[in-house]
Amino acid sequence: MNQYGRLAQQHWQEFRPVSIAELDDPEAFFTELGKDVQAEVRARWTAERLSAPAVTRESYLERAGRLQQMRHEAEADVLRELVLLPDDANLTNDPHLTDAQVAQEQWREHHLHGLLAGHSAPGDFSGAERERLRAGVPARLLELTGLSDEALRWQGLL
Repeated sequence: MNQYGRLAQQHWQEFRPVSIAELDDPEAFFTELGKDVQAEVRARWTAERLSAPAVTRESYLERAGRLQQMRHEAEADVLRELVLLPDDANLTNDPHLTDAQVAQEQWREHHLHGLLAGHSAPGDFSGAERERLRAGVPARLLELTGLSDEALRWQGLL
């Protein structure tokens, strides 16, 4: 398990014990999540580096610092989206959410985790369930779970 998997496991042990309890194989889940996070950080950082305009008269140290800052920003975004999720208690104690909304969010999280861990596949869900899973999910998480438009078309599910 890489550093991202360990970070996720530590965060979830402290803040998401209910979610961990629902996992069939937490070790495999966090190992795979760590790999996905690492790949996503690398992909975003590479895309940012390639799309960033060249800076004229930039010293080596300035360039190294700018590139390192890009990497930290990509890493922070990915960690917020995939690892440092709100704790279980905040979801159930949010006064703005109805019991039905809490149940819906818990259902989505459970099944998104199953998709990430490879315990389920998009074809295991009805079209309506896939739409419930996709609602409000960042594009990269849709790709990682096989719920992106492209992946669903390829599987004949969209």
